[in-house]
Amino acid sequence: MRQLLAASILVLASLAWAQCNHPFFPVHEGWVWSYRSSPDNSTHTASIIKVSDKGFVQRLAFRDFSFDIRWACGAKGLTQLEYLQPPGSQGMQMNLKTRKVSGVVIPQGMRVGTTWSYGYEVAGEAKQPNMTLQVDQTMNVVSKVVGQESVGVPAGRFSAYKVESTMSIRGSMRSAGQSMPMNLEVKTTTWYAQGVGLVKTQSEGVTVELLSLKR
Repeated sequence: MRQLLAASILVLASLAWAQCNHPFFPVHEGWVWSYRSSPDNSTHTASIIKVSDKGFVQRLAFRDFSFDIRWACGAKGLTQLEYLQPPGSQGMQMNLKTRKVSGVVIPQGMRVGTTWSYGYEVAGEAKQPNMTLQVDQTMNVVSKVVGQESVGVPAGRFSAYKVESTMSIRGSMRSAGQSMPMNLEVKTTTWYAQGVGLVKTQSEGVTVELLSLKR
């Protein structure tokens, strides 16, 4: 009976782990991906630092700062639990809290033709030296695997799924009784290789490419 119970526990644990370890988004504690962005030629790393039966933590490390992202694993795919807010620019500091998350960022069973969506509702502040703006935003992303092709990056050449995504941002920024609407659409193309993960992203004149993967 004890042996049967132990075997059952091992089977359940392996099934939970498999739920997190997506073929096109490997989830292995200790793996480190290094990327280079152009045209500014900056670099950053993405690493998996914690894995459980319910999710994992991904750490993004840049030259001057780093932060952690919590993910959840489910039958429908992988969900990023907080909106990845952009760093402040031109003296602005962003402090946004995620109110609602919907959909999955990486669906299970990805193949050519797969379409999915996810979104976030956030609210918070955008601070400048002489002004504080109250921010409310809704982000919705629709993605589709449009093909499979060979893509070359500094880390090598990979057969990868090509994913086209459109993010629609709607919301407002308020200060001193005045409100300014926000309506923005951003298109991104991303390539995912089996057993490797994200190898390339292109969006708004910025290209991010995989430099190396340390297993």
